[in-house]
Amino acid sequence: MIRRHTYLVTPLFIALAGCASPAAPVVDNSPPIPEPLYSPEQVKPGRLEYAPDRSTFAPVLTERFPYPTQPEANAAYRRLLATAPADRTYPASIWLFGCKPGALDEQTARVRRYRGPVVHCATDFLDGSGRRSRRETANFYYYGAVWNMQPVSPPRANVAWRNRERSPKDFWWWVPGRPRYE
Repeated sequence: MIRRHTYLVTPLFIALAGCASPAAPVVDNSPPIPEPLYSPEQVKPGRLEYAPDRSTFAPVLTERFPYPTQPEANAAYRRLLATAPADRTYPASIWLFGCKPGALDEQTARVRRYRGPVVHCATDFLDGSGRRSRRETANFYYYGAVWNMQPVSPPRANVAWRNRERSPKDFWWWVPGRPRYE
């Protein structure tokens, strides 16, 4: 009788022991799995759009255009983290808030449109518990059958007219025939 209980309890202990042991990190050097390129059927303010696989796009979209879905954006973020230095900590995941076609140029802080599927999105970076730690703009582009993420850090400087700097006056503005510069 004791022997029969031992046979029933032993697999339970083996299973629990497997849960307690630390798992070895998995390094995936294989090429990424191709991701489909989805576009929302229609873009209506206040309406969440779904891809054919029932995953969602960002809640705010500006026009009908190919966008990454939330899972595709997180996969792009994980691929980006795989190449990042390991000496600092990074947010656990991302969540797209709003997307618009075109890429934000890091030097000029202007949006430039491209022919292919390139979008810039207001991206929330989430900690391990799912709380937003910050919101930044990130570019996403579809290349090699997968979405890729490019973080951008545009310049943050005050504009020249913020300090109430006045334009130079032209004292001869009243003379007829003079060219007008506007």
